Amino acid sequence: MKRFWLAGVVAAILFGLPVQAGLLPNREGMTEVAPGLWIDRAAKPAAIARIRRDIAAAEKVVGKALGGAARPEWLVCTTRACDRRNNYTTRGMTYGYSLITVNSKGAKSAGVFSHELTHATLHSAIPPLGLLTGALPIWFDEGAAVLISGEPAQAADAAACAGRQVPLPRNHREFSRRSGVKGEGALALYVASTCAVRGWLAQGNTLRDMLPQMQQKGRLP
Repeated sequence: MKRFWLAGVVAAILFGLPVQAGLLPNREGMTEVAPGLWIDRAAKPAAIARIRRDIAAAEKVVGKALGGAARPEWLVCTTRACDRRNNYTTRGMTYGYSLITVNSKGAKSAGVFSHELTHATLHSAIPPLGLLTGALPIWFDEGAAVLISGEPAQAADAAACAGRQVPLPRNHREFSRRSGVKGEGALALYVASTCAVRGWLAQGNTLRDMLPQMQQKGRLP
C-alpha cells in the first residue's frame, strides 16, 4: 500500500496535478470496502453497492473504448461532511494513473467514474515526465474523457461543436484558472476540448488508437 501511494505522489507531482503540501488527498473517516476502494464510513449499504457497480461499469466502458482500463485506487465520499473533512471540492480528480477522488456530488453520477478512469488510463501510457513536455495536452486528456464517459453531457453532445469555441487550454493551471472559482467557465473548455478531439477522430483516428499511439510515439495527438 505504501508503495502504491508513493507512486501516486510521484505521478501527481510529475503531472502537475493539485497536490497540497506534497501530500495526496486525505481519506479521513473512510474505510476500505474492497481492495483499492475507500468510501466514507457514513455511506449506506445501498450507496456502497451502487458505487461498486458504477466503477465496474466504468471499467467496461473505458476498456471497450481504449482497449484497456487502469486500476487506480478510489477514494469516494457520499456525504458533504466527508467532502469537507477531506477537502474534496471537485466532483472527481485523477492523480496520475494510480489515484482518483470523487466527492459526494460526483458519487451520484456514473459518468464521473468513467470520466476519471479515462484520465487514469491515458496517464498510464504516458512516458516519464510526459505531461511536463506536453505529451498529453490537457485539452486532449479532457476531450477524450468527455467523449468516452458522456460527462458532462452538454460537452459530449456533437451539436455543441456547431457554435464558436473558446481557445483550447494550454495546461492544467490554465484550465483551472479559466474554469473559475465556481466552475462557471469549465463547460466552455470541455466543449472546446471535446470538439478538438472529435476533429482528431475525423482525420481517421479511433479511440482505440490513443494508447498505442501514446506508447509508440510518446505523445498525443
